[in-house]
Formats: sequence, structure tokens, C-alpha cells
Amino acid sequence: MPLVYDFITESGEHIQTAEAAMLEIETSNNPEAINKVFRAFHTVKGLAGFLNLKEINSLAHSAENLLVLARDGKIKLDAERADIVFESMDTLKKMVASVKTAADTNCLPEKFAGLDSLVERLGVIAAGGSTKNKVEPEKKLSPKEDKLIETILSVQDSEDKRTVIRRAEDQAKIAETKTAEEDSIRVSIGRLDKLVNLASELVISQLMVSEQVKTELPPEHPLARKAAEQSKIIRDLQDLSMSMRMVPVRPVFQKLARLIRDLSRKAGKTIDLVTTGEDTELDRTLVDKISDPLVHMVRNAVDHGIENASTRQASGKKPTGKIELRAYHKAGSIIIEIVDDGKGLDRDRILQKAVSQGLIQENNKLSDDEIYKLIFHPGLSTAEKITDVSGRGVGMDVVKKNIDSISGRVDITTTKGQGTVFTISLPLTLATIEGQVVKIGSSRYIISVKSIVKSFRPLDGQISTIQNKGEMVLVHNELIRVVRLHRLFGIKDAKQNPQEALFVEVDQNGCKGCLLVDELLSQQQVVIKNLGHTLGSIKGISGAAIMGDGRVSLIIDAGGILGIAD
Repeated sequence: MPLVYDFITESGEHIQTAEAAMLEIETSNNPEAINKVFRAFHTVKGLAGFLNLKEINSLAHSAENLLVLARDGKIKLDAERADIVFESMDTLKKMVASVKTAADTNCLPEKFAGLDSLVERLGVIAAGGSTKNKVEPEKKLSPKEDKLIETILSVQDSEDKRTVIRRAEDQAKIAETKTAEEDSIRVSIGRLDKLVNLASELVISQLMVSEQVKTELPPEHPLARKAAEQSKIIRDLQDLSMSMRMVPVRPVFQKLARLIRDLSRKAGKTIDLVTTGEDTELDRTLVDKISDPLVHMVRNAVDHGIENASTRQASGKKPTGKIELRAYHKAGSIIIEIVDDGKGLDRDRILQKAVSQGLIQENNKLSDDEIYKLIFHPGLSTAEKITDVSGRGVGMDVVKKNIDSISGRVDITTTKGQGTVFTISLPLTLATIEGQVVKIGSSRYIISVKSIVKSFRPLDGQISTIQNKGEMVLVHNELIRVVRLHRLFGIKDAKQNPQEALFVEVDQNGCKGCLLVDELLSQQQVVIKNLGHTLGSIKGISGAAIMGDGRVSLIIDAGGILGIAD
């Protein structure tokens, strides 16, 4: 069975390589890119043939026939042929996913309707070349081997079989794969996550030891020095284990490149794609969570952002639109930007729609930034017609919700007639945060340092109560709402008078508030623990952390707390 999962992983990687190379062919017509696509299909064919996955083998073989002709210069990979190669990749992805489902559920892979038609069309298109290039048929397994491999579910792990798979890859002569095999080892995600969790537990244990050493021994004591050295080693171990969870954003950008290619053809537009920072790394968990929001934003950029060629030329622009995808690190965060040179957001139309839907009052005075962020309200759209590409704004609220759920934020910069920039800021990881420990009564809570603007003790007359808004504090000529945390959490022994306590001003995605706390304690990196199935999700609390003295402190979700206060 492990061999089946090796096939699933390796086939997925080869299909991904082929897809990237096909996109390169369409923009640069690089001959080496055609070789990459051919080698990828050839390897998938060989792996599938060994495991007796006949349908996958047949499709990969038929696509390979077409690619042989293109590689040898006997046919050109025009739009029609490129489309069917992409279609073959999509079908292979589904078929490989079906094999995974079969392996997970101990069932046979499902049969794919339309596969025969696709294989036949590949043959017809390949036959359209000047000559037919026959590819040597795949060798069949011996009867003895057939008996050993009656179905994919009967495959057992053995060194001989692994050797055959390696030979299949050797036949494709993929130098990159050889290098990767020599320099790396494949580890299951489950084992990696377990390593990260154990390293985090070790950090917590070391915090407890350090706390005890600090209170019971002088700093110059040999044991205190040893504890400090051990603490550094454990931190380095945690940093290393966390870095092993980091993956490049390249696969996400590749998925979006394919999406832009397909959507632009569907919309009848020509769009150039420019990507930078594909090797920027972020936590694997974040990669899974940002995929859908980015897809929604790219769909809107293609459909509503980029104009058609005639409109662009009438505006003095090049007929070909441009979308840029950028990724980079900045101030401890991952920044992803989606940039288009389209028509920009229509401020007045957004405002008009928001008023007509009752989201705001007509006499409300909003900044441009506040107006543009209205597009994240469910159902709000300035689109005049529904299209297959993006619909009527359904999805931009999902973008905001999904990014908020991973402690990220979205900012919009737009110029009418020139284009729009969506900037997504994400934390490096969801496993740890730099936290400010605060005291409320006899309890301790943690607030993410990233959401804190400043802390201050209010002056007499700085606090007032505004009708329909509640308690507010004046900060630099701006009224900011007050949130008395002791009331929300039911803490009886907290300081009641703000002038004897402290305000912590927080800003979560433009939503501001001043949290009343008794005092600030230390700042430290904490390991985030979920609240478990018993407590589940508590609004205003994002998790918990075990402190150095063994006590548990809740981590305050600033955005959630401000939402409750509303």
C-alpha cells in the first residue's frame, strides 16, 4: 500500500511540472519546456503501467504520442492541441485522486466516463500532423507479476518494486528528480506535524524549568547557565521544526496562472501574467487556506478588472491586459499582492449600491478606503450582468472571512481607469505568536503584539459616553470605543477605574478598540493550543497557551472581542 501512495505523490508532482511547462510553452515556445511535458507524461505512464492502472496508462500514453510529434517538430502545439493537453492533465489529476480515494477506502478506483472519447480525440489531433510517429507500445507485465498485482489494493511494499519505479523515472531521464532524491527525503505530513507538536511541548517544558530556576537560583549559578543554554537549543529546535512546515507559494501561483489562462480565453480577453516571489515560503496550513480567496480575487480581476481589447484601446491602453502576482516577506508577515491594470474600482457606484442595499445611510461620511472595503459585504457587487467567470460578487465576502480566520488582512489600493492592487498580509505561521501578557484581576490573558497599536493610561475627561455608541475614549482627536474586558469575562477583582488601569489600543483590519486591563506583564513567544472539542470555538478567544509556571492563559482574538462589543 505505501507504494500506491508513492505513485499518487509522484504523479501529482509530474503533472504539476507538466502544467507549468505548458504555460511556459504558450508564452515563450521554449523547446526544453516541450521536453519537460513529454517526460512528465512518460513517467506517469511508466508508473501507472507498473501498478496496472490501465486507464491512467492509456491516457498518458495517448498524450505522449501527441507530444512526441510536437517535440520532433512534426506538429505545432497550437491552441487546440494545447487545450487537449491541458484537458488530459485535468483528467489525470482526477484519476490520480480517484486512486487515492480507492486506497483510503479500500475500494476499486471509479471508471471515468468520457475517457475513451478523450483518448480518441488525442489520436485524431495527433494524426493531423504531417506524419504519424508511432511510439513503441508499453511492455506488459509477466503473468507472474500480473498475479502479484491483481488490483492496486494488493500492492505490497518491497524494495524490488521501488527499484522498478525508480527505473521508470530513470528512463525518463529527469535530472531534477534525481537531484531531489539525492538531497531530500519524503516524510508524511502526519509525522512532520507530530515533530512540530513535540518541539512545541519541549518549549513549554523548558519555560517551566527556566521559571523555576529563575526563582530558586542566582543567575551566576552553573545550573542557571546550563538552563539558559538548553533553552536556546530548544528554541533552535523549534525554529527548525517550524521551518520544515514551510513551503513555497509557487504551486499556488501556478494554479492561478492556469486559471487566468482558461478564464481569459473564456472571456475573450488577452492577458499577460507576471509573477514574482514564487519561492517565498509560508506555512503549509496557510497555503491550503489562501487558495480559495486568491481564486475568487483572480476571477474578479479577469472578469471585472481587465477590460476587453477595444475598450482598452479606446482608453489609450495596450489591448493586452496585465495581471501581476507578487509574494514577499515584510516585517514578520507574508505579503501577497494581486495587481491588475484594468479599470479600477468605481467608488461612486460602490457607494450607490451600498446605500440601495441598506448597508450604509446616504448621509454617512466614509473615507475612500472604507468605501472600497464595502465590496467585502455579502452580495454587494457593481457588476451589471452575471457571468460564468465571477458571478455577482459572491465570493468577496468569503475572501474576507477566510483571510480573517487566519489572522490576515486585505487592503485595497485602486485608481479609476488604471487598475487595482489587493494586498493580503498573512502571519508566518499559525502555530506560534509573539504575545503581550496582560493582567486582569488575578487572571492573565495574551494579546497578539501585531494587533496592538499602543498602551496608555487615560487622563481625566478623556473618556465619555456617546448615545448609541457607548463608552468612548478620545485618542489623537479620534473617538475609539472602550471594551472593559473584566465585564466580558466576568472577573470580579479587576480594577474598575480606567485611570488606575491601562488601555491597550488594538487595530484588527481597520477595526479599532481600547481594551481595559489592569497592567502589562511580559512579552513572549507562545505556542498556540486549540481549546479542544469540549470548549469548541469561543468568540473572542483564539486559543490558549501554557505559561512558564504551568498555568493556562487564554489568547484574546482582538477582532472577535470588538465584534462582541458591538
